Amino acid sequence: MMMTQRKQPQLSGWDSPKYLIDCVLTNVTKQLEADGCVLERLETGCKPTTPDHLRVGDFVNVQLWVEGEEAFIDIRLAEVRKVYEHWIAVEVIQVSPNDRMRLKLFIDTSTGIHIGGAAVINHLLIRA
Repeated sequence: MMMTQRKQPQLSGWDSPKYLIDCVLTNVTKQLEADGCVLERLETGCKPTTPDHLRVGDFVNVQLWVEGEEAFIDIRLAEVRKVYEHWIAVEVIQVSPNDRMRLKLFIDTSTGIHIGGAAVINHLLIRA
């Protein structure tokens, strides 16, 4: 019996984004705002890059640090919606339920306002 070798599927930008954004939450109003940097993933690690390397529709990972927390909020997948000068707007696609709850709790306690929907959590504006 002859076995056929299956070709391994190629990783897409969805499976393993080329860029990582490491940022700190700085403001919570109608949306989340953060300051951070864009890192390009390489085989040997990561190197800093500029926001102009990102394109609308790119998928990225986001490490969002919040005050008083020792671990970052791991946004496993976000889509770039807009890049303008040093600002990047992303839409959160995938975050663990635990990290989503941590972020929601932080927003509720820091603003004193209970947010009713996920709209605030699903959009992030980053200055890089």
